[in-house]
Amino acid sequence: MKRFFLFSLISVSLALLAVSCNKPDPAKPKDSEIRRATNLNASAYDQWVYFSFEDGKATTQAYTEAAPEKWDVAFHRENVRTHGGAALKTDFTAFGQVVALPSEGFVSDVKDSIIVDMTQMMQGIIGYAEAELNPALNAWVTYDMDVMPPVYTVRDNVYIVRTRENKYAEIKFTSYKNDVDKTGYVSFDYKYPIDF
Repeated sequence: MKRFFLFSLISVSLALLAVSCNKPDPAKPKDSEIRRATNLNASAYDQWVYFSFEDGKATTQAYTEAAPEKWDVAFHRENVRTHGGAALKTDFTAFGQVVALPSEGFVSDVKDSIIVDMTQMMQGIIGYAEAELNPALNAWVTYDMDVMPPVYTVRDNVYIVRTRENKYAEIKFTSYKNDVDKTGYVSFDYKYPIDF
C-alpha cells in the first residue's frame, strides 16, 4: 500500500511539474499572434518615431538626433524607413496568405527628402531635409489634395519587412488618423517573426 501511495505521489508531482514547465509566458506573444501598434504619433514634421517589432515599443526623437540602437521601422508622417532592412509590398490583403518568401521584389531604402519645417508655409517657405526612405513602405497611404481637407486612404496591402538581422515581419497598416481625426497617427497590425 505504501508503495502504491508513493508511486501515485511521484506520478502526480511529475505531471504537475510537466504542466508548469510547458505553461506559455503570457507576456511573450506567440509567433502566430497578430500584434497591434496603435496611434503612433508621427505627426510632427521635425521628429521620427522609431519602432521595434520585437519589443513592440516606439521611441520618438528629433530628426536631427541619431537614431536609437534598436528599431526596425521609423515613421515621419506618412514617410517610412527601415533600419538597414528592405521591404516588399504584396498583392495580398490578409495575414498568412504569403506562404513562401518571394525571391525578388524587396527594395532597400533610398535617399529622398522630407518636410521638416512648415512654420513659414503661408509665406511659401517650406523646410526640407535629406532622409533615407523605403519606396515600398512609403506607398502605404495615398492622399487626394484636390479636396480640402485632403482625403487620406490607407492601402489594404500586406507588406513584408526584412530587418537588418534577416528576420521577417508581416505588416498591415490600418489607419493614418487618431481618434479625433488628426492625421499623422500611424496604426498597424503586424506578425513577427515570420518563418517561411
